[in-house]
Amino acid sequence: MAKNKSARDYWLYVGTSAPTAADEANDANYSLVGLATEHSLSRSRGAIDVSTKDDGDDSSFIAGRRNQTVSMSGIFDHTEDAGYTKLSDAYEAANGTVYFLLTSTNSGDTEWYGSGVITDLSLTFSDESPSTFSTSIQVSGSLTEATGTTS
Repeated sequence: MAKNKSARDYWLYVGTSAPTAADEANDANYSLVGLATEHSLSRSRGAIDVSTKDDGDDSSFIAGRRNQTVSMSGIFDHTEDAGYTKLSDAYEAANGTVYFLLTSTNSGDTEWYGSGVITDLSLTFSDESPSTFSTSIQVSGSLTEATGTTS
């Protein structure tokens, strides 16, 4: 029977330059994006219509490109969060590229890493609520899925 892993074990690390070490979370270029309340990984694939008259009323498709997005939200406190600062720096950069690692604190859990473009970086300042932020990273190129080591 599979164990129900706690979502709070997952963390997002980001950097504005490619890592120099195999263990990306420990690379000096990477910072933990702290005060997180949620992480998500959305994966989809386009479908290319290759229907012909021979197909009659039914359509035929082949697999198209993959489209993957890493998103997160959290409590905003830029004075205490180097990870948020790295997200903001990447967003402000001309190419908007950020390198990321979504990993668990448990050795052997799945982790994902790659690079992408920040397509959203939002701040919310509500009355009677903590200040929050959210971000979306559109993966550019491949998303690597691997068995992680404890970060």
